[in-house]
Amino acid sequence: MKKMDELDVNTPIEYMGKIITPNQIKLLLALHKTKSQNEASKLLKISPSSFNIQLKRLEKKLGVKIYDSSPNGTILTSAGLNILEEYFTVRKRTSKNFFTVSGFVSGEIAKTIFEDPIITSFDNALKLLTLGLVDVLGVDDSYWIYRLNDERFLKADLGNFNFDIFLIAYDNFVMVSKGSFDYKNLIGVRFSSQRIVYNILRREGIKFKIKKRVKNPFIAIDLVEEGYSLFLNESLIKYVEDRDINIHYPTFYEKTIHAINFVSFNGDKFNKKDIEKMKKKVKKLGFKV
Repeated sequence: MKKMDELDVNTPIEYMGKIITPNQIKLLLALHKTKSQNEASKLLKISPSSFNIQLKRLEKKLGVKIYDSSPNGTILTSAGLNILEEYFTVRKRTSKNFFTVSGFVSGEIAKTIFEDPIITSFDNALKLLTLGLVDVLGVDDSYWIYRLNDERFLKADLGNFNFDIFLIAYDNFVMVSKGSFDYKNLIGVRFSSQRIVYNILRREGIKFKIKKRVKNPFIAIDLVEEGYSLFLNESLIKYVEDRDINIHYPTFYEKTIHAINFVSFNGDKFNKKDIEKMKKKVKKLGFKV
């Protein structure tokens, strides 16, 4: 992976009628990579206070909140992610490098393998896909593999793309909560594989209620601190281990297994060496091969 000062960020972009400079883009890229203002400032070789001041100046210029801080670190808001998506869109149009987009779970793999993947909610990933701006797509939920294979979906939304599907790893769900796990006070993550868990609960006759839905599992983890209960991808446990949060394995744990896939469009962008590199690293990331 390149250091931040070696990244090719030379072109400003426009967002909400405002110009985002290359240095401001680097701020967001560094924060998105590290989820820590201190670590991001180290990447950029500036002081944490300077980093924070520049972030706040960017927020003031745009008039929107671009990051959220919590005990789990600092993550970009939807507005912050949208700025990066615009940057990667421009970069794709002006660069010969291939463009990787992943959901939040597959993104844990993508960021160790590919250079500068954009990690976002899957609905945003699909928007970029329909614009023809994605070479490699990380898919958290196999339902979307089914949709990609649906000829009607291809014609309606994607055009006649050629693609190859690579099953890279498996993941399971665990239960996390501040106190006792409450099936009737769940926080849901949109476009995730949680639907698998909900189907199991229905079959098991376990009554449940989703009180709130978000697009980002890291936001969901923060909301557990407020009393919600969450079915969390096991590969993301590392983001809750240092918190005062309980982790339980459900009795139906084995049934929650689901595939993490990567889809290569225009097949020459994704080769066997890439796949082997992934499989050697996924175990260290908390996935199953």
